[in-house]
Amino acid sequence: MSTESHSGQPPAASQREGRLWQQVAAAVDALCAAWDSHLTAGADQPNLAKFLPPAGHGDDKDSDKGLRALALPELIKADLKYRWQHDLSPRKLESYTQEFSLRDSSGQLPMELIHEELQVRMQAGRRVTEEEIHERFPQQAPALCDLVGGMAVSGTPTETYFVETEQGTKLQTDVMPTGNEAVQFAPGQQVDDFQLLTKLGEGAFAQVFLARQVSMERLVALKISSQQGTEPQTLAQLDHANVVRVFDQRQSGAGAVRLLYMEVVPGGTLQSVVQLIRRTSPAARTGKLLLTTIDEKLAARGSAPPEGSPGRNWLSAASWPMAVCQIGAQLADGLAYAHAKGVLHRDIKPANVLLTPSGTPKLADFNVSYNCGRADEDPSDTFGGSLIYMSPEQLQACNPVLGGSPQMVRQPSDIFSLGVLLWELLCGTRPFDDDLQGEEKLAKIQRMIDRRHYADFQELAQQLPADCPESLRQVLLRCLQPRQNERYPAAEEVARDLKLCLYPRTWKMMQPATNPISRLVLAAPLLGVIVASLVPNLLILAFKLYYYRVRMAELKPDLSERFDTILIWVNGFAFPIGLVIGLTVAARTVRLVTKKNLERSNEAGGRVLFFGLFISLLTLSLWTVAGLIYPVALNLSLEIKEALSFYGHFFATLALCGFAAMAYPYFSLTALAVRCFFPAMVRNNMVLGPCWNDLQRLRMWNRVHLALAGLVPMLAVILVTSSGSENTGTLLVVSGGGVVGFVALFALERLIDGDLTALERIAVDAPHVE
Repeated sequence: MSTESHSGQPPAASQREGRLWQQVAAAVDALCAAWDSHLTAGADQPNLAKFLPPAGHGDDKDSDKGLRALALPELIKADLKYRWQHDLSPRKLESYTQEFSLRDSSGQLPMELIHEELQVRMQAGRRVTEEEIHERFPQQAPALCDLVGGMAVSGTPTETYFVETEQGTKLQTDVMPTGNEAVQFAPGQQVDDFQLLTKLGEGAFAQVFLARQVSMERLVALKISSQQGTEPQTLAQLDHANVVRVFDQRQSGAGAVRLLYMEVVPGGTLQSVVQLIRRTSPAARTGKLLLTTIDEKLAARGSAPPEGSPGRNWLSAASWPMAVCQIGAQLADGLAYAHAKGVLHRDIKPANVLLTPSGTPKLADFNVSYNCGRADEDPSDTFGGSLIYMSPEQLQACNPVLGGSPQMVRQPSDIFSLGVLLWELLCGTRPFDDDLQGEEKLAKIQRMIDRRHYADFQELAQQLPADCPESLRQVLLRCLQPRQNERYPAAEEVARDLKLCLYPRTWKMMQPATNPISRLVLAAPLLGVIVASLVPNLLILAFKLYYYRVRMAELKPDLSERFDTILIWVNGFAFPIGLVIGLTVAARTVRLVTKKNLERSNEAGGRVLFFGLFISLLTLSLWTVAGLIYPVALNLSLEIKEALSFYGHFFATLALCGFAAMAYPYFSLTALAVRCFFPAMVRNNMVLGPCWNDLQRLRMWNRVHLALAGLVPMLAVILVTSSGSENTGTLLVVSGGGVVGFVALFALERLIDGDLTALERIAVDAPHVE
């Protein structure tokens, strides 16, 4: 048995390190508890030094020294946050050097602590300038300016206060007032170009008002804050039906506050819906509940519900699980759009989802101090969300002690939060019991992480309502998987699967095949293609050879032998050529279905859907060439009247066989493509969905081939009545068989058309219908 742990350390060393970090966590929790006591009970401000583990005096001095080295930076980070965020004797990093040895051998302060100070100041509404960074940290300034990602600004600071440095007392300046001073406004005031009408909400660092923008004569939602960051620039990039539209931002001279103005979404938030769901029995929950909460908000503002809204009409008739699916699909669409723009939300919760009067949800309040993909992100940025909706990796990133990393918080973290939101919306309760009152902060977060990692998903699924469809259950459970690689990799796939929940036939098509024939076709797709295309052609070819031989013997007995030779040569060349071409294309098409590691491509999906059409056109080409060769090869010397009769009958028979050879393989191959192959490509992530135009073109070709199939019995009747031959039994059989075949193909065409309608639900470019 190996003597090392999975981390590469000996077990004893790994356990020792784990104990050290547990002691660090205990020290940080104790400091935070002391600050909380100061804030809530008026206790004295805590002295950081009292919470630092003592220096070693025993046999394990090295361990004690290592413990102090680990604990000091974490304690300073916690102390900085409380002081700056609550305006409690804010300190800058240099002041800590009077008590503790923070500088390295070259006299530089640790980058992680400098970065922490800059971050907490900006989050507290204080401006950090590039001039200040260059003045305080000249050697580290370039790297620091890059770390804050342009959040530091250029400008002349105006606020002055004293800080302690190693060189003595030094005058320090800043520009911004504290966050609490910057955002105290009330209805009736005018701020810049905005008349404040009604307060819509308030947070720690901002107030939101319904306001009238005087210059534009329009109502806006105005967010007034002292926070600095990239939120306005980032949100201004987003223009989607399910994301709150940010118009612009400006800086107000009064109080130097930031004004962020956006569209008004008057229907309240999903938080109100969740509260109503909790008060409603599961049997009474329907889509009308959503409209009830929206209408209450509209009435409170003196507005009437819109009339004739398709969205409201749909919701009023929808079951509650279907309403949740619809909301989830729309939110996932908006989230996918934001992710495509490089923006993570990081704070998805019911209170951050606004509702339009028609019931459309819109994501708001993106926690976007940083865009995704930055290697220098700080854990405090991932902490911006609400803990109870966070993924395990986002909870871990809240504090380095927990072993997480901001780089782990990516799109799947937003998907996890969306899953918690939808679960709460469906059930009225959240999937994880996160009510851990009284526990220390780090211990509470660790318990929350453990509950997510070790959840019994079978037990969780039993909490879902009885009318929750299996499709929605699967989506929710996949969103909530503790490991990122077990969740949906992209929000667009969540949107796709939630849309499938709304359409049971579509969802069933996308599930792994259970029908024995479908499973056999997917297990041996090339064999299925060969059987579907060759069997009809071989039967038609056999009929053609038999009928031509019989008919030639009646009309021109002296040419029968020559005709047999021509049949052998023409079909001996045409059939193998068609077979080689068809098999080559079929093999390439089948590869698109069976391979799972190819790049996603809509073109590949089109090739599979239209493979039946390719075989049909190939058959048409070969039959046309054969039809032109026969007269030239026979070189008959007939009277005009006799020639017209002979060749007319000849080509009518050829058309009958050709139409049958096109229509029957076309429908059998198209049915395989639509019902078996394309859904398999979606499941293998080869395509996200079909192209809308491809589906409409396929419908058109279905009708064309159905018309060709209808011509087969008609041509057979014409041949029977015009041939003058006594040997009409074969044609009568063909005529009757053609009628039966047409009825069968009509039924198959209707089945395929229904499948195309089902596929339209996941079309990647479906036209938007309000």
